[in-house]
Amino acid sequence: MDVSNFINSVATGNAIEAKESLNDLLSARAFEALDTKKTELAQSLFTGKEVEVQDTEETETEAE
Repeated sequence: MDVSNFINSVATGNAIEAKESLNDLLSARAFEALDTKKTELAQSLFTGKEVEVQDTEETETEAE
């Protein structure tokens, strides 16, 4: 799914399809971020460098 499908669903008033599209987009983005962090962590384990870890819970609550 891409953003254009989500926008088309919203524009046509298809709320169920729009919700599913949005969930798919957000899930894909979250998995990409997790894969990136996993790769960074794996590299730090083998190179001996420490990776700065951000506390996402604290960041999310501050934004609210």
